[in-house]
Amino acid sequence: MTGSDLVQDFAAAFNRQDVPGLLACFTEDAVYHDIFYGRHQGRVGLKELFEKMFRDGRDSTWTMHVVVADPLRAAAEWTFSYTVSEAIPRSAGKKVSFSGMSLFELKGGKAASYREYFDSGAAFLQLGFAPESLARVLARRLPR
Repeated sequence: MTGSDLVQDFAAAFNRQDVPGLLACFTEDAVYHDIFYGRHQGRVGLKELFEKMFRDGRDSTWTMHVVVADPLRAAAEWTFSYTVSEAIPRSAGKKVSFSGMSLFELKGGKAASYREYFDSGAAFLQLGFAPESLARVLARRLPR
């Protein structure tokens, strides 16, 4: 499987909320760095992460627009949208949409590492964070 195929398989499994399909895209000890949910590792960690994502959001659509890959990595430019579920009462029902990029580091045709980059400030505003709250959240992420 090529890196481009893996990225598209990942997006398709995510859009189906197919946890086993998502896990099949990753190595046993894979590390997943998510901007909202933090770092997760291994099958158990990734399974917990994906299940939490699907509890917190519904009607997810992850669309990979541009994928560039070689045998060791794949980079993807994407858009992501979802509706916040009742699991997050303060934001329930809000529709959130943002664009970003991901880097998949590959090993044996699977992702050994995943990390993403997007404007979390825009996403937090859509979730209903007040600007002053958003400033505090983003300030904690600045390098010290």
